[in-house]
Amino acid sequence: MSIEENIHSKISPTAKITAYWRSFSDIPFSKEIAEAVGAEQTARKMQGDRIVQMGSISPAMFEVRFKSINYAINKSGINNVLELACGLSPRGLDIISRGGIYVGTDLPEMHEESSKVILAIAKREGIPVHNLYLQPANVLNLQECKNTAGHFGHVKFAVCNEGLLPYLNKKEKAIMAENIRELLLANGGCWITTDLIFIALREAIGTLFSSESKKVIQSGLKNISDHTGQDIAANEFANNTEAIQFYEDLGFTIEEYPMYAGDYKLSTYSLINEKIRDRLLEILSTSKVWIMKPRP
Repeated sequence: MSIEENIHSKISPTAKITAYWRSFSDIPFSKEIAEAVGAEQTARKMQGDRIVQMGSISPAMFEVRFKSINYAINKSGINNVLELACGLSPRGLDIISRGGIYVGTDLPEMHEESSKVILAIAKREGIPVHNLYLQPANVLNLQECKNTAGHFGHVKFAVCNEGLLPYLNKKEKAIMAENIRELLLANGGCWITTDLIFIALREAIGTLFSSESKKVIQSGLKNISDHTGQDIAANEFANNTEAIQFYEDLGFTIEEYPMYAGDYKLSTYSLINEKIRDRLLEILSTSKVWIMKPRP
C-alpha cells in the first residue's frame, strides 16, 4: 500500500455516511445498499447527536449531488461511465440497465465491501453484469487509472466523481486531473464533478441555522476531518475563479450548470426544515456541477 493509499483509505467509512443520507431519497437501490452495509450505524457512530440537525439538509444535499451528476451525464450524451472513488454508489446499476458500460473504482478496502453489495443487488434484480466492472484503483496512480479505462476499448466515456476532491490537497488534485486528462485525450469524453465545494458555499449553508445548530454541524464536519486525517477546509478553493483557473491551467475547458434547477424531482424536499427550505434550494441552484473537457 502506498503512502497515499494508507492516508486516503481512512476516507472510506464516509462512503457509508453518504449511503445513509442517500437512503432517504428515491435514488434506485440506495435503501438496499444502506441496509446491506449498516450505513445508519456508521453514520450515528461518527456523527452522534449531530445527526438530528444534519438531517434537515443532508438528505437533500446528497440527493442533489447524485442526481445533478446523472443529469450532466445525460446532457453529455455519453452513456459509458468511469466513476472514481465510487464508494457505495448505485450509479453503475442504472448505467448498465440502460445499456451502457460502467467501471467503478475505489481503494482496495472499500472496493472489497462495495463490489459484493452491488453484485448481489444486480443478481437479485436480474440485471446483466457483463458491462459492469468494479476494481480497485488509486486516482493518483496513472497506470491503475489506465487499467480501468481499458474496459471501454476505444469508445468515449465520461469520468465522474462525487465527494472525493474535498479530501485531496492541491498537489493531489493536480495529479488526479492530469491522469484524467490523459485518459480522456485517448478516448474522448468529459469529466463531471460537483466536488468543488468552496468556502463561500460552506459559509452560505452555515447561515441557514442558529448559532447553536451551526456549531453542531461544524462539529460534525470537524469530526469527519479528524477521522479521515484530511483538513477539508484547507483543501478548498477560496472561490469559483480560483478553481476555474486551476483546472484551465491543467488543460481543461469548463462548462458549469446549476446543481439544482428543477430539472429533476427532489424526493427529499419534504424533509428540509420549512424555515430554511427556500434558502437551501437557492444555495443549491447557485452551486455548480462541472463538465470539463481536455484541450488538445
